[in-house]
Amino acid sequence: MKFSSLLRWLTAGIFCTGNVMTAAPAEAANWTPEQAMVDLTAEISSYAKAKQPGFQIVGNGAVGLLEVTETEPQESVDKLTGALDGVLAESVFFCATDDGITEQNPDVLAYLDAMLQKPLTSGKAVWTLDYLPDEKQRLYDDKLGRERGYTSLAVARNILDTIPEGTVTGENNRDIQSVTDAGNFLVLLNPGRFESRSDYLEALALTSYDVLVIDAYYSHESLTSDEVAGLKQKPQGGKRLVLAYMSVGEAADYRPFWQASWNDDRERPAWIAGANPKWPGAYRVRYWAKPWKRILYGRPDSYLDGILQAGFDGVFLDVMDAWQTFR
Repeated sequence: MKFSSLLRWLTAGIFCTGNVMTAAPAEAANWTPEQAMVDLTAEISSYAKAKQPGFQIVGNGAVGLLEVTETEPQESVDKLTGALDGVLAESVFFCATDDGITEQNPDVLAYLDAMLQKPLTSGKAVWTLDYLPDEKQRLYDDKLGRERGYTSLAVARNILDTIPEGTVTGENNRDIQSVTDAGNFLVLLNPGRFESRSDYLEALALTSYDVLVIDAYYSHESLTSDEVAGLKQKPQGGKRLVLAYMSVGEAADYRPFWQASWNDDRERPAWIAGANPKWPGAYRVRYWAKPWKRILYGRPDSYLDGILQAGFDGVFLDVMDAWQTFR
């Protein structure tokens, strides 16, 4: 089976089911949404690394951008691979269907392996994240990932609001300088289940993971540089990396840049494309638009600049598959 025949129905970074919203931007004839996302990623990477050498860039939803197609030439794939230090893919080995949790379709898994081999052979980290309530499945998921050279994490729910119980695979006391050094990672983006800010930060500090991927905010207030610095020491010894979440493909009405007037459909700026029905409060954006880029980076009050000022070691770029919205 040709891999390109799979791309049209691989959606939203979850390679199991779902529908892609469609909208056609009025752009130049040679413009493609794929290359626009690659360009944005490269701009963010260059900007951040110029300000903080060694700053790490991990992309989620980038798998479809790794395929060479008529609209995505090899040069664009190389540009993306060069801009990223790591790639995360969700629902690689298992996926949720109407019949429950099932193993991934073999053709889809073959496609994913072929695409993920590209950053892997370029010396970049490949992370996988599956959602599995069963502990035996989680252990099997980890085995499947490590056999391929991936670093895998399986958690019970896609809310990403808890720290998994049990031993952390690959626990070590090494200093972690880049995401390629990491033997494990944790993604915890919704801290609402913790009783307080201090409880949340203490729980994170006590974990033994090599990389923490967290939100830059707690209860609408950004984490301070002291709080971020306090997370960088692993309790068993050795330094770890702390990465901040930043969506490049969606805006959310609970983010600090959101203006109250935008809650009115008539007042919402044109670069906000439409609501994401799967995540209330989230809106797909025309990510190539200058106003959105100014929100993301380039000014003292931009999102990425705040992440840099807080002392994070890198950024986790989410919703990179938003280009599918505009095909």
